[in-house]
Amino acid sequence: MASCKDLKKDINFLADQMLIECFSYLEYSPVNNQENVLDILHDVEQLRRNLLIKVNNPPKDIILKEHFRDIINEMYEMNMRLLEELNSLSDN
Repeated sequence: MASCKDLKKDINFLADQMLIECFSYLEYSPVNNQENVLDILHDVEQLRRNLLIKVNNPPKDIILKEHFRDIINEMYEMNMRLLEELNSLSDN
């Protein structure tokens, strides 16, 4: 089972990687998608904040292992969704 500390590191790492992808896209892409990329940046930071709150404040009547597994699944699903959104901007 992942510890709280490791889970927080993973959340921060994935969020940082997404931020780097977004800033790279802003640097090397056309200006017309800038607003959409800024929305994705906002979503990444909001996701990071929400997941860290969930890790730091687990419900009292729940098994931690399952709670952390749910957080990990949400983290990966949301990061994949945001990455797909970013990649779809380059198709337009």
